[in-house]
Amino acid sequence: MKNRRLERFRRMAQQYHRNKRGDQFDDGVLVRHVYDGIDPDALSWWDDLAFIQGDRRVNVAWQHPRHVFQESIVAAALEATEPFRKEEEGGLFGSSSKIYKKVGRSRKKVRYYTHEPSPDRQVWLEAVRREEARLSQEAEFAVQPSIKVEWLNWCRFVSIVAPVEVRNVPELKKLAALVRLLLKGETTLKHEFPGYCYGRKQWKDEGLADQAVRTVSHRVLMN
Repeated sequence: MKNRRLERFRRMAQQYHRNKRGDQFDDGVLVRHVYDGIDPDALSWWDDLAFIQGDRRVNVAWQHPRHVFQESIVAAALEATEPFRKEEEGGLFGSSSKIYKKVGRSRKKVRYYTHEPSPDRQVWLEAVRREEARLSQEAEFAVQPSIKVEWLNWCRFVSIVAPVEVRNVPELKKLAALVRLLLKGETTLKHEFPGYCYGRKQWKDEGLADQAVRTVSHRVLMN
């Protein structure tokens, strides 16, 4: 028996691609980022792209295992400091100021708010950074290649974790070619990366353990 919801999404994705105009595909790949100035030997972290398969689009969200490892550090640091955050929550987010814009000659309305982090919040953020630094040296996370495929109402969506580097358009196209083969069943991640696992050794060998994790603190302060 056919899955009605799945069939509906397939039809909608087909219609979406037919009606979509203006996207420029380079050899069948929709390139969304500019790679000018990126060191050809730099470590890459994540990217996204799209390509056409049949009469529908495939959207790919790719992460390198090192990015998943890093995000695991951030998540664990937040979890470890959560009890402290809740204890200080009353004054954690500090004060806010209203920024106005003029509406007409004599009226004004709030345009946005600026937030001044409280001392308690700064203490919590420092605790997060310390925990991130500790985990960066000691964490035993293990990240293996993985792929998840689902239908949305505008595309076939692929989330993939694979140890490839994407620093330019040719490398992006190689990633697209890999995903095509995976979707056709012509290869598997186990075949492409036999026995691969990214862990603390790889994190340290790449020189990342002694660098500051791209900390959550900036994201928190911007919210």
